[in-house]
Order: sequence, then C-alpha cells, then structure tokens
Amino acid sequence: MLNSYFKLSFRALGKNRSFSLINILGLAVGIAASLLIFLVIHYETSYDNYQSRYDRIFRIVTTDHSPADGGITGTHSMTPRPLADGLRRYFPSMEKVAAVQATGSAQFYIPVAGQAEEKKFKVEEGVYFTEPSLYDIFDFKWVVGTPAGLSEPNTTVLNESLATTFFGKPENAIGKTVLLWSYRVPLRVTGVFKDLPDNTDVPIRLGASYKTYRNLIGEEQWDNWRGLGGGTQCFVLLAKNQEVRKLQAQMPAFVKNNFREEQEHANTRVSLGLQPLGELHLDKRFGTLKGDSLTQRELWTLALIGVFLLLVACINFINLATAQSVNRAKEIGVRKVLGSGRSQLVKLFMNETALITLCALVLGTLIAWIAVPYLSELMEKPLSLSLYQSPAILLFLLSTGIIVTLLAGSYPAIVLSGFNPLMAIKSRISNRSAGGISLRRGLVIFQFVIAQLLVIGTLVAIKQMSFFRNKSLGFEKDAIVLVDLPSDSALKVKYPYLKAELSKLPGVEASSLCWTAPASNAQQYSNLYFGNDGEKQSFSVKRLYGDSGYFKTFRLELAAGRQPFPSDTVREILVNEALVKKLGLRSKEDILGKLVGFEPGKRYPVVGVVKDFNDNSLRDAISPLVITSDYNGYGTLALKLHPDKVSATLKDLERVFTGIYPTYIYDAWFLDDTIGRFYKAEAVTAQLFKVFAFLAIFISCLGLYGLVSFMAVQKTKEVGIRKVLGASIQNILYLFSREFTVLIGIAFLISMPVAYYFMQRWLEGFYYHTNMGWEIFLLAIVLSLVIAWVTVGYKAVKAAMANPVKSLKSE
Repeated sequence: MLNSYFKLSFRALGKNRSFSLINILGLAVGIAASLLIFLVIHYETSYDNYQSRYDRIFRIVTTDHSPADGGITGTHSMTPRPLADGLRRYFPSMEKVAAVQATGSAQFYIPVAGQAEEKKFKVEEGVYFTEPSLYDIFDFKWVVGTPAGLSEPNTTVLNESLATTFFGKPENAIGKTVLLWSYRVPLRVTGVFKDLPDNTDVPIRLGASYKTYRNLIGEEQWDNWRGLGGGTQCFVLLAKNQEVRKLQAQMPAFVKNNFREEQEHANTRVSLGLQPLGELHLDKRFGTLKGDSLTQRELWTLALIGVFLLLVACINFINLATAQSVNRAKEIGVRKVLGSGRSQLVKLFMNETALITLCALVLGTLIAWIAVPYLSELMEKPLSLSLYQSPAILLFLLSTGIIVTLLAGSYPAIVLSGFNPLMAIKSRISNRSAGGISLRRGLVIFQFVIAQLLVIGTLVAIKQMSFFRNKSLGFEKDAIVLVDLPSDSALKVKYPYLKAELSKLPGVEASSLCWTAPASNAQQYSNLYFGNDGEKQSFSVKRLYGDSGYFKTFRLELAAGRQPFPSDTVREILVNEALVKKLGLRSKEDILGKLVGFEPGKRYPVVGVVKDFNDNSLRDAISPLVITSDYNGYGTLALKLHPDKVSATLKDLERVFTGIYPTYIYDAWFLDDTIGRFYKAEAVTAQLFKVFAFLAIFISCLGLYGLVSFMAVQKTKEVGIRKVLGASIQNILYLFSREFTVLIGIAFLISMPVAYYFMQRWLEGFYYHTNMGWEIFLLAIVLSLVIAWVTVGYKAVKAAMANPVKSLKSE
C-alpha cells in the first residue's frame, strides 16, 4: 500500500512539474533560512553548557542604587579586589571561590638560550590573572602539568595553542619562563590545558597567578573595598543542594560588614547578586569577559523571522494546491466512484506533501550548507552544519519536516478529499465552489505583510547605520592613528622623544600623548568630590588623560574657560558640559574656578569646559567626564595624519618607532576602525535583515508567479475573447495585476503600524537615533509593488501577446 502511495505521488508530481518545482524551491529556501537561524540560536544558547557543574556556577555581580529612592543607577560585573577572600571567610559553605582579572592585550617575550635577542609575541585577548580555584570551578583538560603552581607568584598556565606558539610543543613549555609586558614580569609555566571551546564566556588562553597581580598592585591598593578592581570578576561554585535564595538573603549583611562606603558615605548604595552561569552570555546588564553575543531579544526576533519564512513557504504550497484543485477534480471524483474513502485520499495527498517536503529538506539543507561559511564570516562565529556532531540539527530537520508536512498539506488534503464525486466528474467544481479564493487572498496578504515588515525593518536598520556613519561625534576621528606604547617606567622616559620624532614626519599634522581616544572601549571611572564637600557625589565620573596636544589632535572645542597649562601631573581640570548639568549648575561659567577631586583631601581647580562629545557608542548618553594631564596615565600616542599621505606616513611611523623601541612590538590602529566596531552588532543585524527581507519577497513572489501562471492557463479563453473584442495589452495586464495590487496594498496597511511599533522600540534602544520618516514606508510599498508587478508582468505579457485564434479554435 505504501509503495502504491509513493508511485501515485511521484506520478502526480511529474504531471505538474512547474508547480512542484515552485513548491520545492519555496519550501527549500524557507527551510534553509530557518536552519541557518537555528544554527545561530543554538550556538548562542550553548555557551558553557558543556561544563559539568553548569548549574552550580555563579558570578558575583554589582548593582548601584540611588540613596534617595533605592532605584538602580548602574549594573556591572566588576567587583572589589578583596571580595574573593571576603566571600571565603563569610560563606565557608561555598565550595569554591575564584577571582579573575582581565588584562586586555599583552606582549610577551621568550628568552632564547644562547641568543641575546628574545622572541616577541602579542596576544590580543584571553590573558588573565587567575586564582588556582578557578580551574576547579570550570572544566579544563590538562595536556601536561597542573594549575597547582598558581598558588605561588610569578607562575602561569597556557592553553595548547599558545604553548605551541611560544615553545613549539606543549611539553616543551613546562618549567620555561615567559616575560609579560615591557617591564618583563617573569612567569614560569606550570601547566598546559586544551584550548577551550569558542562558545565560552571565560575565554582564558593564559592564566597568570593571581598573587602576581597582587604583588604588582601592592598591598595598600589591594585592600580597597571602595573601588572596583578595573576588570576583576568573581566566580563561585556552590555546594550541591545549596540554596541560592538563602545565600542572596545574606548578601546585604556581608556588604554592610565589608563595604566601608556603606557606612562612611551616605551617597553610595551597593548590592551584590549571584548571576547563574547560564545567564552570562545573553544578559547584557552586567557584561561578559567576551561580550560579543546577540541579545535575548535579538534571538527571539531571529526565531520569529525563521518561523515566518517557513509559514510564507507553506502558504505558497497551500495556495497552489487549492488553486489546482479544479484540475484534479475529475481524478478525485473517479477515485471516489471506484471506492476510495476520504481518509485514503487524505493519506494520498499528505503523502504527496511529504514527498515535496522531503525534496525541499534535502535541497534546503544543501543551500544552508553552502551558506554557512558566509554566515560564519558575517557573524565572526564558528558555525557548523555537522549532522553527525550535533544531534540537535537532525532533530530540528525532522521536526521541521513533520511540521511543514502537516501545516502545508492538511488544508489542501481536506479540501480536495471533500469534493462531491458527481460534481467533480461533471466538471462543476470551480475555484469559488471549492472555497479557495478567499483563503488564497488572505494568505497572499499574510505573505506580503511578513515581507513588508522585513523590508521596513531593513530600511530602518540601513538608515540607522547611515546615521552612525555620518553623525558628528564632537571630535575628529578620520586619519587618526593610535600607537600602543610600552608601560615600563624605564621606557616611558622616551615618550616625549618619540612624540617629537614622529611629529617631524611630513605626514603628521598633530600628536598627543594620552591614555586613550575620546571614545574607546577602554574606560576608567572615579569617585567625584565637588567643592569642599567631604561627601562624594552619587555618580561616578569618567576620566581621560591627555597632554597639551590632545585638543588639537582630536579637534575638541572649548565651551568656556581655557585649556590647562602643560604639565606632567594632575594640576588643572577640564570638564564637559554633561558634568556641569549633572552637578546642577546653571551655566558653564559657574564651574570655572571651582575645586573637584577624585579622593578625599585632594582638590584641583576647573579651568575650562569642553563641548560635549560622544565618549561611547551612540547607544549611550554622553558621560560626565574630566580631562587631565597625567604622565603616569599615558599609554597611547595619537597622531593626526594628512589624508593624502596616510600610506607613506604609516611606513615612516613604524620605522621611527622601531628605532626608538627595538624590543617592543609596534602596534597601531585607526580610530575610525575602533568606532566602527562599536556598531558591529547593528551592522550584522542590518545585513541579516537585508537577507531575510530578500528571501521573504523571493518566496512570496515565487508563489505569486505560480498563481499567475495558473490564472493564465485558466483565463486563456477569456483573454482570447477580450482581445477579439478589442482589449489592449494594457487591459490584459490590468486584469492580471489588479487583484494582487489591492492585496499588497491591504498588506501594507496592516504591516505599516506593526513595523512602526517594533522598529521604533528598536531605535529607542539607542540614545541617539534616526527618525522613521514617511519615506521609509513609501519606499517599502513601492518596492513591494514593483517587484510584484515584475513577477506578475512576465506571465501576463506572455498571455496578452498570445494569438487569440489559438486560444479560441477549440470553441
């Protein structure tokens, strides 16, 4: 029986090759898109789920509260340096506690026996100071050695890749010494572990001992509960069956006993929380050590788009199947007369649908397999369509096949199997009597609602990206090169000489020793004391360090006062307009001459107010900030280059730098590249919207083409009669396109308010954003109509150009 069903199904598909091809192609594209979206979602939700103690690992996070109403004023993952020791004392029931300190990129030097010259390496990410207990909390597979040596200062562990890079083989690394940074902190290798999977939020490549970090900081700075440790985070492993709720209830008492500012400063309120490991990657409130994921909302949006694309493909099938029902009416009538029951006919039609779905699954998987490398490159994630390594993909494909078969096949099977055999044999079944016209209209509207939602979303995302690129940030970002400088005090004395030599190059227009550019990912915040008030302000202030060339290099502008006099230490202060407003002063001049400080007992005069500039991405408001000189805070040389001499000047920069610092790796980058990376996620979103909008329109128009093709066959004689009676080609085109134009117009009226609501909410996630003007919606409807008319036009023109004699000769 099953074999008979398959033979009949193949025969039915062969009779209607063009419609079968349209159905298979539409479903394949929808399945491919949904499969690619599934790969992204599956990858983003798989972070650290390979950890054997996944459900017992938590991160300690910090929340700042307003003293007035207790409202949240800030959330972050940074914690005070002594927190880990405090937790171990106060909560002995915690199985393990470990602190980890990020260092950013770092340079390493490997002494070579018998040679004066060292091997130099720069590691861009994954360098941390870690406590040995961290390797008991998370799963690490050790190639050689153990983390036990991390209980001593000046020790480190490496992953397998770094050990191979540094020493040729992992086994060669044990007992060897690597020198960290330009002042050569010695680190003896005690262990080598397998490279961690890419889907981890603890991406450690090198873990130096935490005691090394403590020795570098010094005991005076270490026991400081007031400040946050720059990049210090704390992880805990709870004992089995330990209740998180009870631990959380004890945190306020722990804060009161240890955070001194809770008792000494009325303007500060801090609370600690336990964040489950499973929430690290997608919860953007606190940030991660990696910080490159999509948000929970973005994943839900992608999932919804995947479902909609599948629905649009299924609608094609339903529309074409019900449209062709008239052609199969006699076949159904004959089968019923010969004894076929309704259930047998339903099975036959569902079998045809299953066969089409199977072909679409194979083709869709092939399309997805071809597209995966491009998607991986776009998202910079190692996505893989390995059916053997990931059973979840097989389960997804199986589920998709079943759902699509039921969704696409059920209604046509019920409609076709319900025909009256007498009416069917007498050819009295029409599209209207089959009950398909109203449904098809509704489904076409739904298709184009989805397509236009995605088109409007794409246009808004493109407009927002254009806004990012073109908005003035309040400082110069073009043709500015930032050069990383060695931090060793013995090498810092050459900073002025380096600046002077590079400034002599013909392509250099201005230069500045600074900590960082006006906008960057590197950020430093301090407490703020205003006037002679001993109480610190309830907000933190951002600090930037720059010498007397900072203003000229970045083209900053003064709003009031003057620039500070040249100095190597903090003597005079510049503030921005945002800080003036935050302090509640009426005018910019009111702050001139006032004293501000960053710790009790030290105050500095404010001599100028700089016009506000965007110090973060355009997602965020401008921070209240101060700019000061401080030689110890410098670590970057900023150079404004002549736009026409960039290439030649870059070569000269490296030559001069290497001559002055022969042992330090030259590392330079453009400021506009750094700012561009602020909007990497939005750029990816815009690209994905473009792709999915195209696919939605393609699938919809594929179905439209199929319906018009069917109409052309059905209306062959009608078109012939109209032409004989004098109808022009334009009249015939109008006949075919009129209904679809109305349907697309209705779809636009439905999609417009929905798109406006959701895209306006998306834009509101940015402090600075473009507006959704009427031109967005006009362009969306014009695009939809033009594409639909082109799709309909081909078949309509072909029908209109046909010889009416051939159409009518059988009458």
